[in-house]
Amino acid sequence: MKILDHFRPRLKGLRATMALPRQQLLLIFGIEGILYQFAQSVNNFGNNLYARGLGATDTQIGLVQTVPNVLALILMLPCGIISDRLRRSRTVPVACLTIMGIMYFFYGSVPMFGALRMSLFFVFLGMTVASAVLYNAQWQNFFGDVTPQGDRNGVLAFRSRIMFFIGVLTPLLCGAFMASRQTADEKLVVLRIFYYICGVFVLLQALAIRRIPCPERTEKAERFSPALVGQACRDAFGSRYFRRFFVTGILFYATWQLDWSMWFIQETQYANMTESHLSIMNAVTCIAQVATIGVYSRLIQKKSVYFAMIFVEIGYILGAPFALLAMSPLFSAAAKPWAFIAGAIIPSALECGFNLCLVQMMLASAPRKNRSLIISLYTMVTTTSNAVVPLLGVRLYTALGSDWGAVLKFDSILIALRFVSLIEIIWLFFVTRKEGRLFATDPD
Repeated sequence: MKILDHFRPRLKGLRATMALPRQQLLLIFGIEGILYQFAQSVNNFGNNLYARGLGATDTQIGLVQTVPNVLALILMLPCGIISDRLRRSRTVPVACLTIMGIMYFFYGSVPMFGALRMSLFFVFLGMTVASAVLYNAQWQNFFGDVTPQGDRNGVLAFRSRIMFFIGVLTPLLCGAFMASRQTADEKLVVLRIFYYICGVFVLLQALAIRRIPCPERTEKAERFSPALVGQACRDAFGSRYFRRFFVTGILFYATWQLDWSMWFIQETQYANMTESHLSIMNAVTCIAQVATIGVYSRLIQKKSVYFAMIFVEIGYILGAPFALLAMSPLFSAAAKPWAFIAGAIIPSALECGFNLCLVQMMLASAPRKNRSLIISLYTMVTTTSNAVVPLLGVRLYTALGSDWGAVLKFDSILIALRFVSLIEIIWLFFVTRKEGRLFATDPD
């Protein structure tokens, strides 16, 4: 009884704290982040392995990025238009999650379709990943509507920290189960089970999103017409703040995405990494990100998102030379996977702040009128890049000879392009500081 008496006031205080609106927002966004990250971690770890297990070629590995992003590109504008005309910005994200959750059950069943397995792989890959891309685009607008300006950095940092923690556990679990299986078909069964779990978690995520209070829009949206899209573009690019953000974002994404498919090829073909190594790699890099996200949150509060973004880009620049060193003849075949993993720690620690920075930069630069449509138009451009650039990276590697020499040339080009992005981000920081807008939370 004395123990209960000791804890009773603490529990009462905890309940009172969690009744506060900000704490409830943290809790629900934390749960939403956990469920979302599980599915995304399985995707990031498993999609290329799933394709390879089904018999995909290097070119088809490149299409793993292209196909779903082309589908997302087709649907992006309609989603933005619909979202701006609904009473609440929550409706479209919930619909995207519902569709995504259902599609995971079909995606996990692809190996059952025999000769059609590769074709259906791309069909349901497209439906699951495209839904995630659409959700992420509309989530930014929804987040801006339901989160007070002063709480955005704190809520994003809390959500990101929890997501990175799940990013540690999920690939470790999936990789361990796959490594324990002997045949390719058994490994596919493991991935299928994880995709089914993703389906359940994404549907639960939709329920979590519905628990977040979302204000109704008081202003009536204009009737849609092609002229409205043109007006939204003029409103967006009429703002010098959005123009500068647009250049920064597109240059960053394009130089980041160039090696998305090549990274898997380098890991498996040149660093000799197995499923077990890949799962450890994901876990180690996520641990590095968990350790750093709090530092980024404080850095943003003290120095701004623009200053923090400089270090994000430095992390992406360091990734390529560290990977080259790990794959080089300096290391034996047995040591290369561990050298690759070790070399990814520092870049991953620096990279983790990109979403924390870009979401707040977006909300600080996008005009409030037709914001969902503007975000959709911007995301269409980044999605186009995501659909094309990773495949171009693989094609460039193939054109250079598909060998170790080609890897050296490819990564040299990659490093040079990322330096260009770094210079642009540094320029943006100094210009924004001169204008006194480093800590602006919304456009003027």
